[in-house]
Amino acid sequence: MEDFNEMIKEIHQELDNVRRVKKCTACECFLDVIEGVKGDLEKIDTQDSKAAQEDMKRWLSAGNKERHACYGCEECLPISPYNRFSARLKGDGTAKPLHAEAIETNSCGCECACKPSILQPETIKKWPIVEGEYIVGNTEASMAICTLADTDLPNELKEAGLLEDAAIIGTLSTENLGVERVIRNLAANPNIRYLILCGKESRGHRAGQAILSFKDNGVDQDNQILGAIGPRPVLKNITFDEMEAFRKHITVINEIGTRDISRIAKVVKAYMSKPKGAIPILPPKVQMPKVVEAAPRSNREWTHDPEGFFLILLDRDSKIIICEHYIEEGVVNEVIKGTSAEDITNTVIKRGLLSRLDHAAYLGRELAKAETALNLGIPYKQDKTLYKDK
Repeated sequence: MEDFNEMIKEIHQELDNVRRVKKCTACECFLDVIEGVKGDLEKIDTQDSKAAQEDMKRWLSAGNKERHACYGCEECLPISPYNRFSARLKGDGTAKPLHAEAIETNSCGCECACKPSILQPETIKKWPIVEGEYIVGNTEASMAICTLADTDLPNELKEAGLLEDAAIIGTLSTENLGVERVIRNLAANPNIRYLILCGKESRGHRAGQAILSFKDNGVDQDNQILGAIGPRPVLKNITFDEMEAFRKHITVINEIGTRDISRIAKVVKAYMSKPKGAIPILPPKVQMPKVVEAAPRSNREWTHDPEGFFLILLDRDSKIIICEHYIEEGVVNEVIKGTSAEDITNTVIKRGLLSRLDHAAYLGRELAKAETALNLGIPYKQDKTLYKDK
C-alpha cells in the first residue's frame, strides 16, 4: 500500500505542476485528464487518495469557470503523467475496463448485448444526457454535426439555419472524455443516424480520427480505441451497450477539414433526402480558405494578463527600444533592451513574461511600431497611431 500511496503522490504533484502552467489551467485537455484521474482515485480508499481527490475537485471547479478548447499543442503536458499512472494502476490490477462491469447476463444466458442497445424514446427524460460544448437543435432530426476543434463553426452553422435539420451541433477536442460524451449523447437519441465530422482537427489529440477509428475498429480489452493515433484514446467511463449502439446505428461522415458552410449544408441535405440504402453522391471536397471579417474589440473585452503588463519607451540617444515589464501591483519586474522588435518579443516569450495570446499580439504590434519610429526618427507613443512631425 505504501508504494500505492507514493504513486498517488507522484501523479498528484505532476498534475499540480501542469495546473500552474497558464495555458493548461482551464484547458479542456487538462480538465478531462483531472476528471479521469479523479475517477480512478475514487476506487482507492486511502488518505492520500482522498486528499488528491479534494484538490482535483477544486482544480475542476476553478478550471471549468474559464474552460477553453484545446489549443492543439503538439505536446500535451498532462497526458504523459496520466499515461504512466494509468499503466501502473493496471499493473497493480486495480483498474478494469468499465464496460466489463456494465455487461449484463441476458435471457439468452450469454454475456452479450442481445437487448436493444439504443434507448427507446420514452426512456429519454433529459437529452443530451451529458454536458458539453454544443447547441441543441431539432431533437427529432437524424443528423448530428461535430465541428471538432473549430469553436466558431457551431454558431455559424446555427446562423445559417442548420439547427432545423440537426439534433445537435458541437465541438470536440479530446480523444477520450470528449469522444465518450459524443458517443453517449448520440447513442441516447434513437432518432440520430448520421454524424458529420467537420471543421479543423485538434493537432495534439486527433479526436476526429479517434471517432473514425472507433467506428471502424472498436476498442481493445483495455478500452483503448484500435487504430487511434492520439496520445490517450481510452474510453473508461462508458458502457459496452453505448459503444455498440453508436457503432451499429450511427453512420460517420468524414468531412474533417471542411469549414465551408455551404458544403456542410449540402452534405446534410444529401443524407437527409437519400433513399434508404443509397449512398449520396457529393462533389469532391475542395479545401477553400475560411474568410472571416475582422471584428473590432471594445475596451470592455480586454482581459488583464496575470503575468503583468508592459511599458515601451525609446532611448533615441542610444538607439534602443526599452521594454519594461510590470507585475499587476505596478512594480517593475524586468527591463529588456534591444534594437529589434523581434528580439525583444522572443526574449519576453522565453522568459515567460506573458501568458495570453492577445497580449502577445499587442506587444508584437507595439514593439514593431516602436522600431519603425526609432528607425524613421518619428514620434512614438504607446497605444497611439504613428505620425510624422509637420
